[in-house]
Amino acid sequence: MVRSAVVLLMMVASTVLAAEQELRVFQLHFRPAREAAGLVEPLLSSEGSVLLQPSLNAITVRDTPEVLQRVAQALSSWDVAPASYKVRVRVLLATTDPQPPGKPAPLIEGIGSELKELFHFTNYQEVATLQVTASDGSVVEVAAGERYHLRFTVRGVPQDPDRVQLAQLQLSRRDRGADNAEVLRPLMRATVTLLVKQPSVLGGARAENANQALFLVLWAEREEKP
Repeated sequence: MVRSAVVLLMMVASTVLAAEQELRVFQLHFRPAREAAGLVEPLLSSEGSVLLQPSLNAITVRDTPEVLQRVAQALSSWDVAPASYKVRVRVLLATTDPQPPGKPAPLIEGIGSELKELFHFTNYQEVATLQVTASDGSVVEVAAGERYHLRFTVRGVPQDPDRVQLAQLQLSRRDRGADNAEVLRPLMRATVTLLVKQPSVLGGARAENANQALFLVLWAEREEKP
């Protein structure tokens, strides 16, 4: 008799708990549903559940109203448009040739003198300057002048909004293969973390001649949302 009463009490408690739970569908607009599950699961109660709907990019959450409110707030802060960055890259060709007569180009002033203090090259020439705008996670692939090719992935640093990473950055030279088809020969590979609005120098990869090297001057700025 006592055992029956305990079982009945457990059934009543489970029914009350189920009655307190609600079901809510969250439609995601910018981030994938599979990543949202990792954010939501730690917020659930022991009786809560989450169901992925990848085809709709949505998740269905069953839990108490209090938990659903916390989930809604967390998803609202997380499911936002990715940050966008302006990235500028200057490709410089450094040589040990004597400095040509005349005033150096304005774009080389300043950065050229800083490089001379660090390296043994005497002359720096601008090969290409390019600027792109890309969102967090985007792959950038672009020509850098007539002979070079640049590729990298833009990644924000979640712990530090004042930094941005150019992941898997690769500078390649365009050459012709045996069948005269164009091939890209990698000259420089790196992953670089930049402080926004502050130039950084990466180099120097050997160019065609022994007395030449290539440098990249990198700069990034986070675009402010209106």
